[in-house]
Amino acid sequence: MKVSREHKKFIWFVELFAFTFTFVMLVVMYTPLANWLARPLIVGDEMRKADLIVVLGGGSYGGSLGGASSERLLKGLILYREGYAPRIIFSGGAAQGLSRKILHTVLGIRGKKARSTEADLMDNAASSLGVPSTDRAVDETSLDTYENLKNVRRFMSENGLKTCLMVTSPTHMRRVVLTAGELGLECYPAPVSDYTGDMKGPFERLALFKQTVWEYGGLAIYRLYGYI
Repeated sequence: MKVSREHKKFIWFVELFAFTFTFVMLVVMYTPLANWLARPLIVGDEMRKADLIVVLGGGSYGGSLGGASSERLLKGLILYREGYAPRIIFSGGAAQGLSRKILHTVLGIRGKKARSTEADLMDNAASSLGVPSTDRAVDETSLDTYENLKNVRRFMSENGLKTCLMVTSPTHMRRVVLTAGELGLECYPAPVSDYTGDMKGPFERLALFKQTVWEYGGLAIYRLYGYI
């Protein structure tokens, strides 16, 4: 059976794609590429007393906090217990999946409200651990970093608060700091401890690569929209 020229070109394209994809995945998983890409995103902490601790949501799934949200919650509660600020706010709605999150970040499309938001889940945990309601606040409407900080700015203005500590993941902090600066917030970074240099297993590096690609994409979009 004679194979047409178009069929040969298609087979060549598929083979090239498969080879390229495999090569890239091997480089990502078995070299420090992801660790190197993460370095420019890292911002050191500036620990100081403030009026407010801001804990940014990092994802929730099926009514439970994801790993990023859990580590941010723990960091925020430790700062509160150590007396860095007398009040704490949990910020984050739920975009319900990566595809909807991308649609909202790029096009501003909002899906239907989730039954449980990141902010609600974090607030419930803080309540269970004894943080009084007078010291807690919730922003359950924001679906991205810009909305997080814009709502925090409004909350601070309404309550006469001047300064804050911002809690988020290491690779996310660069975008948070730049956005806060553009919004005129006097807020300081208090990221979760930087673990990116210790992620050396193949699947750890793959996960880190996904985080860094997402953040560089977010920085590009925020620059385009004038958020930073």
